[in-house]
Amino acid sequence: MSIADGSNEGQATPGQAEPATDPQTWTFTDRDTGQLRTVTCLTGCASDHTTDIATPTFADDIWCQTDRTDITLPIDQNRKVEEFKILGITLNVRPFDEKLSQRLPHASVEVIDDCWIEDLDPDALALVIGTLESRLDVLRDSHTQLIKLRAEYEARP
Repeated sequence: MSIADGSNEGQATPGQAEPATDPQTWTFTDRDTGQLRTVTCLTGCASDHTTDIATPTFADDIWCQTDRTDITLPIDQNRKVEEFKILGITLNVRPFDEKLSQRLPHASVEVIDDCWIEDLDPDALALVIGTLESRLDVLRDSHTQLIKLRAEYEARP
């Protein structure tokens, strides 16, 4: 079905990654051993593995990652306003990493331009989400208070 008939099934909504595609399976030459190794990418992997396939590669350098959708806000830093990326997220896996946690899909959240909270398992990502939700509640309360204060301020003689 298409958007024209009112359905968006199988399509990304604004701010989300495109729907996952079947994972790609490929082979590379392990630079340490000279042996061929097979990798099946993370579903939705957006990494370009062309060089990994074409040349011998260290197994622990193999990294699959989903695309992220960047969003920016104008942030004043030292009296200079610049657009900074905020709250980007990627899903990642390093299938041959020495740390087992890296061999499993995990999330990395870019809080602000190149400042990341990394290696998040589902529970840790839920904790980050909960923390951000609580701050959104504070922002919403502050918004309501700001509207009220402006109205009072503007009503002054």
